[in-house]
Amino acid sequence: MKLLGCMLIAMSVSSSSVLAFAQPAPLTLPQAQAEAREHAPERATADAGLAAARERAAVAGRRFTRDPIAIGRYQQQPPGADADDRTWSVGLEWTLDLSGSWRPRRESARAIVGAADFVRASTLLDLDSEVALALADVADGQRRAARAAQMVALRELASRAADRIRATGGGTQLEVDAAKLDLRSAQIDVATARGDLEASRVRLGRLLGRRDAAGLSVSDELDRTPAPAVLSVESLVERDTRVRALVAELDAARHAVTAERKAARPDVTIGLEVGRARQDIPAGAFATDPTLTGTWNEWELAIQLSVPLPLVDRNRIARANASADVLGIEARLARVRADVRASIVAVHVRLAAAIDGITVAADIPEIIDREVQLLDKGLRAGGIEFSAWAPQAHRLVEVGRSYDEAALALRRARAAWARLAIR
Repeated sequence: MKLLGCMLIAMSVSSSSVLAFAQPAPLTLPQAQAEAREHAPERATADAGLAAARERAAVAGRRFTRDPIAIGRYQQQPPGADADDRTWSVGLEWTLDLSGSWRPRRESARAIVGAADFVRASTLLDLDSEVALALADVADGQRRAARAAQMVALRELASRAADRIRATGGGTQLEVDAAKLDLRSAQIDVATARGDLEASRVRLGRLLGRRDAAGLSVSDELDRTPAPAVLSVESLVERDTRVRALVAELDAARHAVTAERKAARPDVTIGLEVGRARQDIPAGAFATDPTLTGTWNEWELAIQLSVPLPLVDRNRIARANASADVLGIEARLARVRADVRASIVAVHVRLAAAIDGITVAADIPEIIDREVQLLDKGLRAGGIEFSAWAPQAHRLVEVGRSYDEAALALRRARAAWARLAIR
């Protein structure tokens, strides 16, 4: 029996060790961002946009864009004529673009590819930012849930102590009710914190491309390094991928204007036709012998050249649309530059404030843990009055919430700054 008991104990210890070892390590921010870039649907969307731009660019600069036209004619021989006296011809017509508009169209398509590349980079940076914010929410939820559970345990101890004191003839019913109400409030906080945590896990799992995010945990390490100095706001503005995408799009639109202006030059249509035609000399053609006639067949070659006169169309609609596109992109670029410039200054200020706040509050978690332990010992030993216990417990809850808000503000400011401060 002793041997069997030892074996059971050993098996229990071994299985618990395996379970503890099998638990995944908390997810760090770089790991989460790398996983999202690999599996999130946003990655496929960004890749598709770039691939589509490359497909269009592959055919945008072609010089010959129109197919030749085959033509043919046939004329039945007149009554009484020989079987060979038929008139027929075959030929080819081809409209050629001699304006040179394919060159700026090619440059425009290449600029569009560059813009699509920057849009892809911007999409991935936005994804990194969303992952950072989602991970911050999960970390905040983990911390709040753990602290709420800690306070529930403490308030359960206080409620039992109040019941025990009341049962022995000490204390009052008001103290018992107050302890129970504090316990119920803490239990509500636990339920709310758990719900918020699970919702944050679902959001983060969606960004990571996971079907199931149950049990997902993240690292709660805070980056307390000082806010980086901003040497040149304008350089950060011009390096922003949204600005660079619009600059490339503006370059493409200007090339498109040049292409449409050149396209106003008329196309030239060249035709070549070869055939067999019946020729005849009617009676009376010769004055010396009015009765003389003649009929024969011969080969004919015809060359045709047609050029439209650019008097009305002159590609006016396309030229106007291209010019309007340039004006619209210039306006959007000015607005985006202003938005990015303001965001850089505002986010840098928030980041500096968040770092200052978390630096001041660095010792709060240690103090809260120490106070919780002291309150726990005091309640168990009966060495603390409820009149002193309740305010101290409420203070711990409020200060803990303030620290959690400071930590969350720092994480969010870091995520926003990482999106703007592109190296």
